Amino acid sequence: MLDPESVVRQLWDAINARDYARLAGAIAEGCEWVSMPSERIYIGPTAMVDGLRTFHEAFPDGHGEIIDLHLTGDVVVVEWRMTGTNTGPLNGNPATGRPFARRGCSVATVRGGKIVAYHDYFDRLAQIEPLGPDR
Repeated sequence: MLDPESVVRQLWDAINARDYARLAGAIAEGCEWVSMPSERIYIGPTAMVDGLRTFHEAFPDGHGEIIDLHLTGDVVVVEWRMTGTNTGPLNGNPATGRPFARRGCSVATVRGGKIVAYHDYFDRLAQIEPLGPDR
């Protein structure tokens, strides 16, 4: 069984590789993945994969980078940077062709080699403002 840090690092690798099967394998069935700025809650691996597919359709070149990672017991805190260019539809709006970059922090709880809770904290306007109104 992987340690919590390895589980989270592999999750990020799977997101960047668009390896949705590996991504789903890292998420526990009852995992609550919360996007704090949007207040969206995804429960379980299927919902999380669907959300990331939607993101990747809007930002096919989207890429996440782990800047720093801290571990205490089964809790992993990740400071990250995400970039991408909006070349696909987003929230019912056509692509803008504009890039974005945002930094954030995520708190993951890992038990039994799976992520059981994941909370994202980031400045949503850092993504939305560069893309234009109604995003």
